[in-house]
Amino acid sequence: MKGWVKILIGLFSGVIFGLVAGQQFSALTTLGKIFIDLLKMLVGILVFASIVTGICHINDPRKLGRIGLRTVLFYIITTIVSISVGIFMGYLFQPGQGLNLITDTSMLEETTRVGFLDFFASIIPANPFAALVEGNIMQVIVFAVLFALAIIIAGEKAKPVLTFIESLADTMNALTQIIMKLAPYGVFALIASAVGALGAKVILPLLQFLACCYMACLFQLFGVFPAILKYLIKSPILPFFKGMKDAIVLAFTTSSSAATLPVTMECATDELGISEDISGFVLSLGSTVNMNGAAIGQAVSAVFIAQAYGIELTWLKLAILMFTSLMTAIGAAGIPGQGIVMLSVVLASIGLPIEGIALVAGVDQIREMISSVVNVLGDAVAALYVAKKEGQLNEETYKKATFLTF
Repeated sequence: MKGWVKILIGLFSGVIFGLVAGQQFSALTTLGKIFIDLLKMLVGILVFASIVTGICHINDPRKLGRIGLRTVLFYIITTIVSISVGIFMGYLFQPGQGLNLITDTSMLEETTRVGFLDFFASIIPANPFAALVEGNIMQVIVFAVLFALAIIIAGEKAKPVLTFIESLADTMNALTQIIMKLAPYGVFALIASAVGALGAKVILPLLQFLACCYMACLFQLFGVFPAILKYLIKSPILPFFKGMKDAIVLAFTTSSSAATLPVTMECATDELGISEDISGFVLSLGSTVNMNGAAIGQAVSAVFIAQAYGIELTWLKLAILMFTSLMTAIGAAGIPGQGIVMLSVVLASIGLPIEGIALVAGVDQIREMISSVVNVLGDAVAALYVAKKEGQLNEETYKKATFLTF
């Protein structure tokens, strides 16, 4: 049985158990806390290793120059747009409004009073190891970025260090997969505790959260991407979606943009007419650093959890949310389950309770299905843009994919 099926079973079983048993089984709260602590255990090292390797891979000699810069800028801009769409949808539909969950707000009140200059001063790590120990994710991210730049500058001499960190990233991803095998049980305990305490009123907001994520992703798919195709790339829209149909189906069913990468490359070259050099570089890079769908999911989740706990997100916190979502979207691997781990980073960065993950963990697989489609098509749009600018797009091949043959 696939992992996401087990998580859904854990979710629905937890809902039923919570409704029937109420708050009689306090041990479930402890079991849920253990699962959350296991996720917290991953975050610091995983984020550090992922961001360092993601940035350093951009510096591969074959990926330098005009094409690399154009690709990275395109990815950054579209990811920021995705995060903005997610935040807007979260505030527009307010899926977490009325849950009235309780948490300790003392830390939140303190961070609310911090200004922009104080915030930027606070994210500079005086001791990166202390930042890891204390779980100060923003300082870990800043150190990771600077460390990656230092590796790039050092060049060949730093290759052993980069090799070690790449191995560390692979190891942490493997550890993530091990812990995510416990997700069905953790989700069961967390959602049973939440439903036991809150009753059936938690179910409707959860469905509203899912609907909000899907609407945000659909807006990105059929609003933002077509606008880029029409006005920036100046190519017809329908051939793009027709040419990518195989990748769309695979991404939706596997919930993995990384697993879809070979099919994405095949669609890009054979159906869209993008040169192999451009598709190989842009799509490979995008499967690591361009996660438009994941960014939407993190933004909507953060707004949802903030509303559920009655916590106001100030302009400063929204700015931090955008920055952290951007960095975690760059650092996240395109595999199922990474969204939950990276969400804990986003929540920690803006002072939201990580326990709020319990509200969205059970339906995360359903969210990831549409998010993976957005991730894959975001990469393909970028490849099409770069190929068009570099004169490496076969217009005849692209236009053969007409709506009539869909």
